[in-house]
Amino acid sequence: MSWKIPRRFRPIVFAAVMSAFSVMLVSGTLTLRHWGWHAGFMQEWWHAFCTAWPVVFLAILLVAPLVGRLVERIVASE
Repeated sequence: MSWKIPRRFRPIVFAAVMSAFSVMLVSGTLTLRHWGWHAGFMQEWWHAFCTAWPVVFLAILLVAPLVGRLVERIVASE
């Protein structure tokens, strides 16, 4: 049996997943660039992720509707 989150929560789920992937990539890249690969890399990366994720989650949650409207103005309708 599988479970799914109700559709009404789609914007929140989208923001959570999108922000998690975005923050993983950016925080990992910047942590690696700044400190290089070392024994404590994963811990540094985790701290960077935990600091940035709530900020990016809220930003996507709040900005996504605005971006969607902007994109609709830029992209031609078929």
